[in-house]
Amino acid sequence: MSTNETTAGSEQSPDRQRHPLARGIELLTLMVDTGEDSYGVRELASLMGVSASTAHRLLGDLEKLGMVGRTRDGAYRLGLEFLRLAWATTARLPLEEAATDILGQLTERTGESSFFGVYNEQRQQMMFTHTVESPHPLRYVLPMHTWLPLHAGASGLAILAFLPDETRHEIVHGPLPALTARTRVDPGKLSDRLDEIRRDGYAISHGERIEGAISVAAPVFGLSGTIVVGDIGITIPESRFNLGTESELVRLVKDSAAALTDRIASSRVAIRPQPNKVQSNGVA
Repeated sequence: MSTNETTAGSEQSPDRQRHPLARGIELLTLMVDTGEDSYGVRELASLMGVSASTAHRLLGDLEKLGMVGRTRDGAYRLGLEFLRLAWATTARLPLEEAATDILGQLTERTGESSFFGVYNEQRQQMMFTHTVESPHPLRYVLPMHTWLPLHAGASGLAILAFLPDETRHEIVHGPLPALTARTRVDPGKLSDRLDEIRRDGYAISHGERIEGAISVAAPVFGLSGTIVVGDIGITIPESRFNLGTESELVRLVKDSAAALTDRIASSRVAIRPQPNKVQSNGVA
């Protein structure tokens, strides 16, 4: 074996022996840092310096875990489970701090408990991950970190209404358990209501998830500004709800959701690296 062959082999050996977990994390890091909406298999393979088959295998494993997802044209993007985990990483993340700050302002301005909920694409469910409690002694405590259906209550409907058509149709025509006597379980009526929510940009519900609770929620979108990742809202005891303040509450909720969407979008600019630097580091 020649010296050149030995050298080439020794340079490639670490790449061949790199653990799949390390490669998976590396792939996710590239998708986060480059900040594109979606990626082709060959594009990711080129960025990582690996074969297309290796990249495809890594993507398949990550897709099973919900860390990446596919677009309608077959490209890959960061999965919503990945985003949920990012949100759940306590106050270390700037976005977590941004959400807490926005929720605090929303509760201060409305006097009501505010919440942030995230959507999981694989489960087709949502969960409350952050809340700021109302100062009023009478308030509802939301079930934190518990997967909940999307068809019941404004917190789920504000997400469901903005999902892709196929996903929305699948959920609307799937099981629709009645959580309370007010939960809408008729697919036709539910579809009509979702059309209204998309038109108005927010959802409001009266006792559909929790008896006696009124909720107002608006969608929060991810990096692209088009994929719904969760929502922001408030919950109010029915006995304290004043119909005359509804329009103002809706405005505050929609403004808060838009502010968080803007924070998410601006964060991608802040972490965008120089593309040439990624390749020059010999990432494999």
